[in-house]
Amino acid sequence: MSDVKPWLRIGYVTPHPLVDTLPYEFYLMAPPGLMMASAGLEIEDYTKAAVEKQLPFLDGRIDMLIKRGVGPLVISGVPIAMALGRERMRGLLAELAGRWARPFDTDAEAIIAGLKHLRARRVGLATRWNDAMNKTLAAYLAEAGIEVVHCANSGRSMVENASLDDETGIRLAVELGGEAFGDGTADAVIMPGGRWLTLGAVRALEERFGKPVITNHTAGLWSSLRAASHRQPISGWGRLLSSLGDRAP
Repeated sequence: MSDVKPWLRIGYVTPHPLVDTLPYEFYLMAPPGLMMASAGLEIEDYTKAAVEKQLPFLDGRIDMLIKRGVGPLVISGVPIAMALGRERMRGLLAELAGRWARPFDTDAEAIIAGLKHLRARRVGLATRWNDAMNKTLAAYLAEAGIEVVHCANSGRSMVENASLDDETGIRLAVELGGEAFGDGTADAVIMPGGRWLTLGAVRALEERFGKPVITNHTAGLWSSLRAASHRQPISGWGRLLSSLGDRAP
């Protein structure tokens, strides 16, 4: 029965105790034998106060995942990084990696690394967040040398995003992603936010515009597989995953 034994577990600390879009899209993308394990925080809003309230529970969630044998570990949720700021987020990732002796990443930093890997420095941003959050994310990206040149958003709250039905979410991903390409000056479009189904939009938009589209889930998987020295390209879910075999720029 060794053929059904996982060859790698990737751990995710999620912002919420209930997750469904992440495992669904993970297993659409993942090669055979790859397993995910998740442990959830209970972040109630897109605010720094809400994130800070849950940080004391982070070590306990990580410990749970380590005991399940995970390798690379992702602190999921771009709003967490936005709330903490890039310097603090990167410092936290480095501290966790040193303490637990394994690679740590977060969706925001994985997206940044993916953009740089694909040599994309000017991006369109497609989100379901309000203007203030998008400006915060643009500032976070700017610290990494990434310029947001177009933005398309639907301005929903965390509660509204959690209750959005799949059909509407899929349609929004395609519509907002298309708007985010703007006048064509963007090198790529990023579509952060883990509580909507975006994989279909990745494929449709890349075929339409001929440029990369990166989401939380594609970036987190790409980063984790690279950290585990897995270089087998994954086709069908966007240029970033299909570039796994490429050398870093």
